[in-house]
Amino acid sequence: MKFSTANVATLLYAMQSRKVLVIGDVMLDRFVDGTVTRISPEAPVPILSQSRIRQMAGGAANVACNLAQLGLHVHLISVCGNDNTAADLETKINAYPSIQFDPVRIKDRPTTLKTRYRAGSQQILRVDDEIAIDIDDRVAKKVLTLAKAALDNANLLVISDYGKGALPLTLLNQIITAAKAKGKHIIADPKRKDASAYANVDLLTPNLKELRTITAMQLSNIDEIGKAATALAKTHGFGSILTTLSARGMILSMPDGTQFHDPASAQEIFDVAGAGDTVVAMVAAALAAGAGLEGAVQLANHAAGVAVSKSGTAIVAPGELLAHVGSKPPITDWPNIATQCAIWRNAGQKVAFANGCFDLLHPGHMHLLTEAAKTADKLVIGLNSDASVRRLKGNERPKQTSETRSAVLAALPIVDAVAVFDQDTPLELITTLKPDCIVKGDEYRKQTVIGADIVTAWGGKVVLIPTLDGHSTTNLASS
Repeated sequence: MKFSTANVATLLYAMQSRKVLVIGDVMLDRFVDGTVTRISPEAPVPILSQSRIRQMAGGAANVACNLAQLGLHVHLISVCGNDNTAADLETKINAYPSIQFDPVRIKDRPTTLKTRYRAGSQQILRVDDEIAIDIDDRVAKKVLTLAKAALDNANLLVISDYGKGALPLTLLNQIITAAKAKGKHIIADPKRKDASAYANVDLLTPNLKELRTITAMQLSNIDEIGKAATALAKTHGFGSILTTLSARGMILSMPDGTQFHDPASAQEIFDVAGAGDTVVAMVAAALAAGAGLEGAVQLANHAAGVAVSKSGTAIVAPGELLAHVGSKPPITDWPNIATQCAIWRNAGQKVAFANGCFDLLHPGHMHLLTEAAKTADKLVIGLNSDASVRRLKGNERPKQTSETRSAVLAALPIVDAVAVFDQDTPLELITTLKPDCIVKGDEYRKQTVIGADIVTAWGGKVVLIPTLDGHSTTNLASS
């Protein structure tokens, strides 16, 4: 795959119909933010004046949420307790209707909770509440039964092993064996010191610290890292090893000695929590959608760049990824687009029109645009300007400028033109472009769709598209 914004956009669309099975350790990440202005008189420790508490899905659940935010259908299998932490975790997971979560509940076993205390952007303490002993054979049998049944409907398997006991060695081997027997591609994110536990998986994704632990080598330069990973792949039958190197990017190592090093794409590093989960999810999504390994690695590197620029356990949306990959904004002035619409109509082609802010493009947007494109030969997007978005959504929006949003939309293979309007409504733009069809989400009624009367007056129509639940820019921007 040639790495370009257009090809990435095509790949993102291909992800929408893919299914991934995720098995591993789930946890809840809690972030307690505040400020420190003094030291305790009782002990030489800082006093944190708490200002905000946020909770996010972590571990295998974070992998699942990242996949869902990209538009994939996810089946998540894990173990957890019957406690308040499990309830909070389920609330976070259930915010994504495309995730089917099958937890095997264990009485009196706490669901893993990681609480990070932060002053400004600096983490000053982390407290882990967990029991990391292996689940017993009875529970493991339940997990295996669920896994075998779920493999039939999965395009790919992700094993997210955080070493919290959800994947005892015997169970891990049984799951890998079952997946190989069904011809499923397997990605394993390892925490064990003995890599033989993951023998024969298609892709192993350690970070540099984990690779050093596995190999018992003090690896430093890129050449040493690549050679060590290649030797490990040969020994244990791995299809390849992707080693994440933080500020140095990531390196893909093949058993035959082939290496592919992709430098880091992050422009600013704010928080690395959960970035590894984002990498695993992005590689899995790209491979499930038909990308080659090198293309998947490049895409994952860009996703990691987005993730580390955020606070907390980050979820990356398609619009953020496309913006990070980068492309030139299209021509968005009305006269040019009106002329093009007239040319299309004179050639006997129908023009559909959809409008919105399209801030942080997500699967809900992509679903609407996909259905809109089916209503005509050409699809034109009316995009609210930055000033228009602020008037409608408040001063905290948009999260992306109109130049970025128009470039993201123009990269989509189904979008033929993007026109930016500064008014509160697109009525004047609709009058100028004269589309044959207006498309909106079904939360509207046809009578309330702006421009419906004038479009129907010249023989056009209004089409309402069922919305895709579980996706909104507001929720994404506040996460």
